[in-house]
Amino acid sequence: MKSLEKLIRKNIQSLKPYTSAREEFAGTASVYLDANENPYGTDGLNRYPDPYHRELKAVVAEQTNLSLDQIVIGNGSDELLDLIMRVFCEPGKDNVIITPPTFGIYKVLANTNNVEVRESPLDATWQIQPEEIIRLADEQTKIVFLCSPNNPTGNLINTSSIERILTELNCLVVMDEAYIDFSGQESWIKKLNQYPNLIVTQTLSKAKALAGIRVGFSFS
Repeated sequence: MKSLEKLIRKNIQSLKPYTSAREEFAGTASVYLDANENPYGTDGLNRYPDPYHRELKAVVAEQTNLSLDQIVIGNGSDELLDLIMRVFCEPGKDNVIITPPTFGIYKVLANTNNVEVRESPLDATWQIQPEEIIRLADEQTKIVFLCSPNNPTGNLINTSSIERILTELNCLVVMDEAYIDFSGQESWIKKLNQYPNLIVTQTLSKAKALAGIRVGFSFS
């Protein structure tokens, strides 16, 4: 299996991160002029938030026993799934594998980013078919999207099938755990250190009943 770094698009690897004026100032002040914010707006909403979400990350890191650099926070898990696609998949060249019936956003994001979609349907028991997924994969396969518990079937994917895909394929496996809190199964977050090609996504929209604030997480 390849590490996440080796799967990232070369042009993304060479990007120089954008930094805002507020990022370059770590102290406190009575007057802020660096970010051109309106000082007369609604208190608490007129200032740009921390782009690194440090306070929220610290809480999540404590709950998951992960380091801060293993956590990315996004505008819902949909945004994070899109970012993953854009970081790892070369438009017009790479492909992803999905297992219908499953969450429809994976295919929408792939089509939006001009990434080929290969489909391995679930079997009669609503389980993935690892042999078929492995057969479909090639050198240009960058991501296998798995959803457990699956949307819309509601069942958990067999652990052994997921582990086989993680170990036998040289691509990224994204485990969508939007509904993990409704199951009795332990999150795949616990196995991140075991599988360098695994990314887990979660959301506050379902069990936490916070869909209105649009907050999602990815863990790697």
